[in-house]
Amino acid sequence: MFIADLHIHSAYSRATSKSSEPVSLDRVARQKGLQLIGSGDFTHPAYRSELREKLIPAEDGLYTLRPELAQPLSGALSAVPPCRFLISGEISCIYKKNGRVRKVHHVILLPSIDAADRLSSALERIGNLHSDGRPILGLDSRDLLEITLDSCPEAVEFLRGLREGMRIVGTSAHGTALLHEA
Repeated sequence: MFIADLHIHSAYSRATSKSSEPVSLDRVARQKGLQLIGSGDFTHPAYRSELREKLIPAEDGLYTLRPELAQPLSGALSAVPPCRFLISGEISCIYKKNGRVRKVHHVILLPSIDAADRLSSALERIGNLHSDGRPILGLDSRDLLEITLDSCPEAVEFLRGLREGMRIVGTSAHGTALLHEA
């Protein structure tokens, strides 16, 4: 079993720490015993560029911090292996449906930074992705799903593999997932 936190935000999101960037996220994740974390905020162009600069591919669909950027931990934590990153982000959809206003937050997991580029390009036609790491779009949740699948067809296989390879055995109050290999 391992512990993952897939709902993270970067320094590009409002009301978050300015130290929420890959180097710090990796260090804190290792200190807390997390083996997998979401990258957070893949829709923000500057952060996506930072992810591309600071992360390198690890296993399929996962990234790790460039070794030269890793901050050493001391004592018993010095042997903790690098954390894995999964490309992730949150999109808030606010829209009217059946006469009611819907406010839905979606956490999206993607198989690569390239997939994040494609999805972000499609979403930029709908709303501003530059002002906040967690954009608010006037988009029906179903439309967001269709745009995601059209932009990233490999996401279907990626999620199937994630689902078949792991099973969630619990979550914390903050959304941290406890995963177990199937």
